[in-house]
Amino acid sequence: CFIPLAERPVPGQSGTVFALWMVILMFCRDFLVTSLRTSLSMRDAPMRTSVLAKFKTAIQMAAACYLLAALIGQMADPEGWTVNIVMAVAAAIPTTWVLTRLIQGRTPGKRSITMAALTSLYVAVQILFGPAVAMPLLVYGVVAITVVSGFSYLVDAWSAIKGRPGGVREAFRFILEGLLVPTALLLPLGRFETTGMSALIILAITLELATGGLANLLASKKVLMRFRLVALKSILEVLFAGAAVVIHEFDLLPGWFAGELCIAAAAAVALVHAAASFIRHRRIYLDQL
Repeated sequence: CFIPLAERPVPGQSGTVFALWMVILMFCRDFLVTSLRTSLSMRDAPMRTSVLAKFKTAIQMAAACYLLAALIGQMADPEGWTVNIVMAVAAAIPTTWVLTRLIQGRTPGKRSITMAALTSLYVAVQILFGPAVAMPLLVYGVVAITVVSGFSYLVDAWSAIKGRPGGVREAFRFILEGLLVPTALLLPLGRFETTGMSALIILAITLELATGGLANLLASKKVLMRFRLVALKSILEVLFAGAAVVIHEFDLLPGWFAGELCIAAAAAVALVHAAASFIRHRRIYLDQL
């Protein structure tokens, strides 16, 4: 949901809904946490999911809905109250549920109360100050809670890893898979007008997260993916995606669609690696279903 919003201009404002650096930061957080989870599972130190991380997920999902509603409302009825009415109804749903639980004498969960309060607060800001204030507030809030929620994972990882360091290979994997791959795959966003480029980037990112989830599962069974193949895959993705950015920035090979081909190549590498990984480890994977 957030990747296309890094390309979508905000009606009546300068810039896109999400700045590119925001999307890169959020995805680096998730890729790094996925990589750390694999390392901790191999050390018999499963990474706990913090309460803040659960809030983060709920807030991200709600934010995606509100941002899409705001964009659609601004495009369809720029001067009207359509978007405010839609958002007010959306905020009223969780609030009504919380109030109903209270009337019935049952205590709603803390996350339910928090989400109802946050959505109501956001709608109030939207109505009082307009999207020029509300949308940036929501966007920066999502980025902030995404990054902050990652620190609890880093604390867990540090306490588990410091006594049993994994060496240069593990550090290289963290840097390559956790930072360089998502950064390289997302950097081409918004640079190419050819239809389908962002779809290829979304495909590559999705496949990377899927294989990362498989790696987490395998690590819980004390099985590791082959380091050399994973490293080769990651290096090729970084090179192809990086080449696409360089070709665009320096206007190399104009008219040859070289940048688009590089993005397609990066997505193809992700696809081949994901397919090969799931086929090779299909018995372990299917046993969990």
